[in-house]
Amino acid sequence: MSITLKPLRRTAFFISDRTGITAEKLGHSLLKQFEDLSFTENTLPYLDTLEKASAAVTQINQSAIIDGIRPLVFSTLVNLEIQSILKSANALHLDCFN
Repeated sequence: MSITLKPLRRTAFFISDRTGITAEKLGHSLLKQFEDLSFTENTLPYLDTLEKASAAVTQINQSAIIDGIRPLVFSTLVNLEIQSILKSANALHLDCFN
């Protein structure tokens, strides 16, 4: 009898106050190191207001509940207040600038 294991899946968010290209490129370069995992990717560009940051936190937290594991968040945010809100999410945060 052989057991087939379902590939592990994790959600990754690429978040930026601009286009998100830098967060995506850095995030993808790290995610490629884990060939046995598959990732659901979400890019949230132009996250430049407190309201957008709060909405992103809600989306990230919902992902953590659905997946049963904290999502990965790759961010390139300059605004410290927006960073602070984002870091309240239930996620593993990887700030590409700090």
